[in-house]
Amino acid sequence: MKQEASSPTVVGINCIYVPASNIKRSADWYVNNLHLTLLNEVNESSKQAQLQINREQQLFLIKTKENLNLNYQEVDGNRQCFLTLEVTNIEELHKQLADCGVTVEEIQDQGDCGINFYLEDPDGNLIDIWGGWPKLSLERDLVLEKNR
Repeated sequence: MKQEASSPTVVGINCIYVPASNIKRSADWYVNNLHLTLLNEVNESSKQAQLQINREQQLFLIKTKENLNLNYQEVDGNRQCFLTLEVTNIEELHKQLADCGVTVEEIQDQGDCGINFYLEDPDGNLIDIWGGWPKLSLERDLVLEKNR
């Protein structure tokens, strides 16, 4: 009997490409502040940097001719970030970043969505730093799922 092929499925995000005016400066910033792993050597003339977020996800910094960033405005006029990074120990990271002179917004409690804060990379790309789903919210979702 002939086995039918399964439908193609998107299974994740492998990499994100981010414009950068100075690859070395930006790569150093992501390594030193967000603790990403630099996968290739960079210098002042580099045209790209590959940074590892985790085993399956990378962030590529790409040198651009113009100074660009990925920010945009929502229809209501709110500035929107291009990326949300989930982190552990969000309060400690917030303190470390502030102590190192990185401009960080205050930590916000988003209720069932958890806590987060915003910061900008050296090119002004707005990044959302998120502490993950609250434990109580996750436990409630598991109970609701069981009762379906």
